[in-house]
Amino acid sequence: MGHRFESCWAHQIIVSMNKTIIKSTESGIEQKCEILKKNDKYLEVILENTTIKIFLKKRNNIYIGNYKEIEFTSTGK
Repeated sequence: MGHRFESCWAHQIIVSMNKTIIKSTESGIEQKCEILKKNDKYLEVILENTTIKIFLKKRNNIYIGNYKEIEFTSTGK
């Protein structure tokens, strides 16, 4: 029988994601997010410590998107 060797590093994924803040236009509440994708036309984020993904489109130098009928904005920075 052969022996199987697995490095403890094989199971660790180190990812450093850029972050931004989105803000509810209705309540003014801000939430930290990790940026999944970003370009001059759209911004795709995931709320920190959740699996909620929000897609925002760029209009007049600000990203605007909706999640469950709540509008959010972000500068993408």
